[in-house]
Amino acid sequence: MAEQFNFRTTVAKCLGRLPLVGMAARRILRAGSSVFMFHRVLPHGEECYDAGMATSKQAFGQVLDWLTENFQVVSLDELVRRREERTNQKRPPCAITFDDGWVDNFLHAFPLLRVRNLPATIFLPLEFIGTKRRFWQERLWLCTRQLKPNGHRQKAVEEAARHFPWFPLTPSTLASDGGLKRFLMTRPTEEAEEFVQFLAESARLSAEMPDRAFLNWAEVQTMRDSEISFGSHTLNHVLLTHMQPAHAESEIRKSRRALQERLDADISCFSYPWGAANSFTRDVVKEAGYKYAVGTLPGLIRNGADLCLLPRIASNSILRSGDHFDSEKSFLSCSKKVLFATRRTQAIDKAARGTGRIRIAFVIDQISEWEGGTERQLHTLISSLDRKYFDPQLCFIFGTPELSTETLPCDARWVCPHPDRIPSLAVRLSRLAFILKEMRPHIVHTFFIEGIFAGIAAGRLAGVPRIVGSVRNAGHWKSTRHKAAFRAVTHLAHQWQCNSRTLWEYTNKTYGVPADRIEILPNAVDLSRFCPATHNERLATRRILGCSERAHIFVCVAALTLVKDIRTLLDAVGRVRTQLSGAQFLIVGDGPLRKELERDSEKLGLTGMVRFLGRQADVRRYLAAADFGVLTSKSEGSSNSVLEYMAMGLPSVVSDIAANRELVSGLFFTPGDAGDLAAKLLLIREDETVRTNLRSEYLTTVLQYSFGKFASRVQSYYSKLATSAT
Repeated sequence: MAEQFNFRTTVAKCLGRLPLVGMAARRILRAGSSVFMFHRVLPHGEECYDAGMATSKQAFGQVLDWLTENFQVVSLDELVRRREERTNQKRPPCAITFDDGWVDNFLHAFPLLRVRNLPATIFLPLEFIGTKRRFWQERLWLCTRQLKPNGHRQKAVEEAARHFPWFPLTPSTLASDGGLKRFLMTRPTEEAEEFVQFLAESARLSAEMPDRAFLNWAEVQTMRDSEISFGSHTLNHVLLTHMQPAHAESEIRKSRRALQERLDADISCFSYPWGAANSFTRDVVKEAGYKYAVGTLPGLIRNGADLCLLPRIASNSILRSGDHFDSEKSFLSCSKKVLFATRRTQAIDKAARGTGRIRIAFVIDQISEWEGGTERQLHTLISSLDRKYFDPQLCFIFGTPELSTETLPCDARWVCPHPDRIPSLAVRLSRLAFILKEMRPHIVHTFFIEGIFAGIAAGRLAGVPRIVGSVRNAGHWKSTRHKAAFRAVTHLAHQWQCNSRTLWEYTNKTYGVPADRIEILPNAVDLSRFCPATHNERLATRRILGCSERAHIFVCVAALTLVKDIRTLLDAVGRVRTQLSGAQFLIVGDGPLRKELERDSEKLGLTGMVRFLGRQADVRRYLAAADFGVLTSKSEGSSNSVLEYMAMGLPSVVSDIAANRELVSGLFFTPGDAGDLAAKLLLIREDETVRTNLRSEYLTTVLQYSFGKFASRVQSYYSKLATSAT
């Protein structure tokens, strides 16, 4: 690798010294104004967590001399004001900028600028200035470096990752520092921060450094008195395109107000962290009062430039490494970046032009009520979208008269509104494609069997920029025909979304969907509603339900279908009915097997012990009456029932399947094994320590599934998806 780098460096140096090549490179750079972007300036040999951000002090001085000789170095404000003027072909204007406000900007860069009387602009993340805070990337680098000598790095990272239900356990992510950092950069900044903090605490590492990394306000004032200007870089250095739009808007607006109050001056410029901008952030920057903003894509500023997304030339285009500078090679490298960035710049510019709210079409086959697991989660998902930023619409393929329109979480359209007149698949597909063309969504998100197949195909026909498929279970229902159809559309979707790590692995391995095209959006549970019942509430609820106040009550919330395996629960109860004398089992749910299961219960002599309560709109009161939870499913994507048991603090016995192990660490029984289940039912009733440990673990773990976190993940996901739809 080093030999290849040395070869390329030698070739670039030789090409740069060829007269015609050098003249062409200079001509390209003289066609407009340049903004050069730096981050850190450090003494030779001083360590930086990201070598690409650092420029050596000696090389920085050489760069300044090169700029002075070949450009007119002006302030960024002046360069923007003069953008429409004809540039000096021999010495075009340029400006110098720094992102992040590192303390070394004051210690090492500022003296070199001052001695040459050169202006510069520094973009500040306000909540870091004057503090000892560090970026999560640097704290992650410190954590993994501390772990490596002990050989515990991958194990510690994997254990931390298991704590976060949105984190897939891929070898490339777990084994590589670069892979781990790249993955966390796809997540909202607050999630990356939370992961690094948890990793440091769980591995008992020191993720804090004693010295501050950023400027303090006294240093800012000193630099301001000497031709250094300042702009905003948000409050907390967040990835604006990967977060809730409301939070992104707050970061942009509040950072300007706070900086203006600190400096008692108008703040005219903004820098997008990591250069991440979309139509929404561009509009907010303009509305917040900034006169212009800079990104990170290379390019020159010419007449007609988009003031809300100005290009910059990064320091690594001038210096192929932080320590070495060669003027001819720098001309060649910078001009090459400018020349070949045109197409990408146009794509980003297209994405950055205002499009209003993000329009999302949710395509589903049909819904008769919102009480099913996927149905409830879909309703929660749509309801969690902030209508100021999102415009969701439901698109049903089949009409269902029993579904009240008053229960819809958003506007809806029907492809085939009359259940008694269903056209052929080809007609349904063409109608759906026509409706999607009319709706012009930025994103189509598909659910259920035909919703996925038809929605993906119709979305492609309609030219929808981003199409998302959903995986909510491991396909226990799929016939050979279904599996073939699923494979046919798998790679037509741009992204796939699932609700558990188990289904992430299933989608990746079974259907070969690349890891970077699958995202985990964990289910949500309303923790304000599903919370531990008080003793008095439990007694009052039992009286209402006609249950004994002193009995041990087990509750099982499940559809009465084969995959939920309620028969194993009946067999287990039959085996221990003597030991569990007086206990009651409440089975909440309905389904095609209800009558058969009721007959089986009667044959086992469990009529007074097991109660079939049918489907209930208010499940919570049955959980409030119970002492324990039970789930016997043979297959789950991510069980809403288990989440509700956890939120209620109900110690539970659940089937030992991968999806359940994601949620809890015990108490498990072998699926389909009535003897094992019977033993675990006795254990959980008798062992207070087991119950206490389970309850404590549940109430801690379930916090990751709160409505607040869910809403943040949902909105961040669609915002990120819309940004990539270019």
